Amino acid sequence: MADVRPFRGIRYNQEAIGDLSLVVAPPYDVISDQERDSLYNRHPYNVVRLILNRLRKSDNDAEAPYLRAGQFLSRWRDQRIIVQDDAPAFYLYRQRYLLEGQYRECTGIAARVRVEEFSHGGILPHEDIMPKPLEDRIKLLEHTMTNFSMVQTLYSDPEEKLKDRILSEMERFPLAQFQTADGIAHDLWGVADERFTVKLASFFGKKTLYIADGHHRYQTALEYSRALRSSGESAGDDDPRNFLLMMIVEMENPGLSLHPVHRVLVGERTVEADALLRSLGSWFEVATVDVPRGARSGQVYHLLERMEKSANSTTVFGAFVRETDRFLLLSLKSNLDPLEVVEGDYSEDYKRLDATVLHKLVLEKTLGIPPDRESVQGNLLFTRDPVMAVREVDGGRGSMAFFLNPPRVEQVRDVADHGERMPQKSTYFFPKPCSGVVMNDITTW
Repeated sequence: MADVRPFRGIRYNQEAIGDLSLVVAPPYDVISDQERDSLYNRHPYNVVRLILNRLRKSDNDAEAPYLRAGQFLSRWRDQRIIVQDDAPAFYLYRQRYLLEGQYRECTGIAARVRVEEFSHGGILPHEDIMPKPLEDRIKLLEHTMTNFSMVQTLYSDPEEKLKDRILSEMERFPLAQFQTADGIAHDLWGVADERFTVKLASFFGKKTLYIADGHHRYQTALEYSRALRSSGESAGDDDPRNFLLMMIVEMENPGLSLHPVHRVLVGERTVEADALLRSLGSWFEVATVDVPRGARSGQVYHLLERMEKSANSTTVFGAFVRETDRFLLLSLKSNLDPLEVVEGDYSEDYKRLDATVLHKLVLEKTLGIPPDRESVQGNLLFTRDPVMAVREVDGGRGSMAFFLNPPRVEQVRDVADHGERMPQKSTYFFPKPCSGVVMNDITTW
């Protein structure tokens, strides 16, 4: 199954940097242009210069940002801003945070993992990728030969065979500690003890890893490994270029949160409310939700509470329609079964997803949006923020918004086990490991 190994991590030199919160960043694909500018200004050595270098007006070549990232990396290593640890280790990375007033703690294992074809079954995805981000990440890898961010993967350990040993290692003083502006506390330990590293490698050799976040980065490493092998340049199975950096998290960990991603219908597609409601009535019980007067935020969260209460009994999601200015609760009729109304050669687990029912019955059949990724992206805006979804509709950019309950982690696993991909933007795992906490040079062991 998964080939998981310790590695000599590259880390920021705390004697040179001081506060590590100034130089780390979120994963590249959740950084807005505005946030990138903020990270640039936060510190001259912020990792954003490596993972998402800006295109300058003076650049005559589209490759310039990638070339510049490679130059920054080389210079920072020469200046010992970034240094490589002496001994191979597994790194324990803990993130502590508050969610809805409750303390949560999520710990993962940062490791070097051999990339492999999904058909081998050791590493499985749950969503598809887009060509443009893949091309971008391949160029960055070619110019830097370094993994700056961890691909987040999940493993199952219901018997908690690793938990006690991990907790005992975390009793030591950490290598690094910092708190980011979002209030999350980060701690990092390095474990080079051979008994521990051998135990972990053996444990994961019997496990399947499920990609939670970082599908494009994984596919980048896979494409690069394929190219090495086809050209004859690979030095064999142990060539470090056939590995990438992962953070491996126990899927039963209560500190791992899975959030929904809501949808806003945008573009030129018009929605006639009465006709839409008649069509939806074929499959759903459509109820207008009486929301409290006042701020939109209070109204939409009232809808989400209603959705959550119904989540265990039926397929349910919410909607907000600009033309009627109403919040709706859509519940699949009790005499209908997702296994029957969702057409296509899909597994039962896939058909039972709320997002599947929304996409197949509402977006495709009712609104006529083709299922290909380009059409979906051209007609939908995705956001984790339900208030923002309502604002997009109120402001005229969207004609209606759809709200989803979060899927369960085991649903992600089950769909992946079938070799299927969930509907686009079905998951948002939290917390996400910061870029720059520990990095992986793929040219050396």
